[in-house]
Amino acid sequence: MIKVIGFIPRRPDISRSDFRHYYETQHVLLALSRIRSFTKYVRNHVAPDELQEPGFDCLPEWWFTSPEVAADIATWVASPAGEVLHRDEANFMDRPRMSSCPVSDDLLFGPQRQVELWLIPKRGLAITRAPTADPAAFAAEITRFGAELIRRNEGALTRVSRDMPLDPLQTSYPLDALFWIWPATPGGVIEVPEHGAAICVCTELGFEAIETPPAALSV
Repeated sequence: MIKVIGFIPRRPDISRSDFRHYYETQHVLLALSRIRSFTKYVRNHVAPDELQEPGFDCLPEWWFTSPEVAADIATWVASPAGEVLHRDEANFMDRPRMSSCPVSDDLLFGPQRQVELWLIPKRGLAITRAPTADPAAFAAEITRFGAELIRRNEGALTRVSRDMPLDPLQTSYPLDALFWIWPATPGGVIEVPEHGAAICVCTELGFEAIETPPAALSV
């Protein structure tokens, strides 16, 4: 399977809660009425009580069976037929700042991810690479950082995964790595390790994930 992750900021005149409400009650239904190729569809919304403004409000995950299927959907979205989605996005998203990127999804700790049909609280670490760090140095630092994150939080985590762009030199997506953390206790505090010079910014955020039931992806 291939996973594509989005970077979705809300329109400046819309609150985070209104953005989320429209996304879940309007846009998701519209998208699913047009696209039948998802194998997994998750919206990772920045938590309502999160005080930071990280520059985005949702990091959706679109999973497909193959790169070819993902490419076919991207072609459709960019075609005149896809304008129906673009018009609806303009109702609540800041479209000029939106982007997406195919990523590797690596399980670092815990059981394999299953379907999660309820509202799932998670922590996320959104990371950008230092401009002076080459991809190899960044990858090495990310590996060390992830191992230290797991070591320092032994017993406090149930799962940790990491998303990284398939193209380490991509410039269209504003994040270079994402750690997803499932705390053993909702609301539990996570100790974030210090990072090395290859990492420019590491922002810890609260998320609430909403997954569409698999049966609804083919209705």
